[in-house]
Amino acid sequence: MNLGGVISPFNAWLIMRGSVTLSLRMRQHNENAQKIAEYLESLPIVRFVSYPGLKSHRGHAVAVSQMSPGFGGVLAFGLNADHDAHNRFVSRLRVITSAVSLGHDESLIVFLGEKDERQYLYPPEFHGGFFRFSVGLEDAEDLIADIDQALKQ
Repeated sequence: MNLGGVISPFNAWLIMRGSVTLSLRMRQHNENAQKIAEYLESLPIVRFVSYPGLKSHRGHAVAVSQMSPGFGGVLAFGLNADHDAHNRFVSRLRVITSAVSLGHDESLIVFLGEKDERQYLYPPEFHGGFFRFSVGLEDAEDLIADIDQALKQ
């Protein structure tokens, strides 16, 4: 049985249905990621934060000219901690889900360890291991509280 003719209209319908709220979802992704990036940047335990919405980001000026008013929902950051501490942090998160994925309505995080060869495709600050964090639509204060409690345990 060929389902190609049935699946294609269904997929088109799903895309059209989701497009109705796309601008609202993107605004929330952008706002949450900006708040979280600024929060992370303020913490002494955080080694670096890479998010184009931060003035400290080396590509911020270009991002402002190309991406404004929002800078997306994905950021990266590393901790001043060893490999095991990075993993403990992820295991303590309760709102943010550990998953190798991007582009969902819930917040997802993955740790790329210091021995992961992909990190060397990035600038030097990434080389000690880092998190890739796809910020979701949850309340930003709930996400910050989750990060905070996971760092303090």
